Amino acid sequence: MPSVTEKNSYGEDTGMTVEENVLWNKARTQAEYDAVNKMRCEREARDAEEEWSASESGQLLKRLSEAYEAYHRHLEQKPYAKEMAIAFDQGSQKIYDRMRANLERANNAARCAKLRSNGVRCRAPKVRGKKFCHMHLAMEEARPQKLQLPALDDANGIQIAIAKAAQGVVDGTLDRHQAGLLGYILQLAVTNVSRLDFEEAE
Repeated sequence: MPSVTEKNSYGEDTGMTVEENVLWNKARTQAEYDAVNKMRCEREARDAEEEWSASESGQLLKRLSEAYEAYHRHLEQKPYAKEMAIAFDQGSQKIYDRMRANLERANNAARCAKLRSNGVRCRAPKVRGKKFCHMHLAMEEARPQKLQLPALDDANGIQIAIAKAAQGVVDGTLDRHQAGLLGYILQLAVTNVSRLDFEEAE
């Protein structure tokens, strides 16, 4: 069952559980904010896996896998059954043979580099030329990317950072808490920029 997330005062879903929100509001350093974000990502991954397992698609795939394994063991014990299958149910036997051939190719393929929340590496084949499997590539593409901010050592850099922050809020790259923290940092930059003396110090 997916985790219950909280709503803010505007009625918008924060995407965080009660525990995550408490930790987020207590956070003071970037490392603490990153730890909460990691906790949320791991929880969302667990929720997605549980939702898939409980879905009709997940259940059908599980039954298919169990049937394949059972038939595979059966053929190992009674190899003559394959000849009977070809004679009386050739279509189903061909499906099994294709599945077996595909599985053997997949077992010999390079593995996805993604570590699951439990620390175990994903066993799915990676996409050619990529680090991850199809599923984890899709998850990475759906995850908001980090903002690349310029140096905040002059008015131009600060203005570009403000524009990027505004775009991040519109795109959903920054949530309300992150936007507030970044806004505070940019205010500090505006206050301090006129006092910078890097060149004089050199």
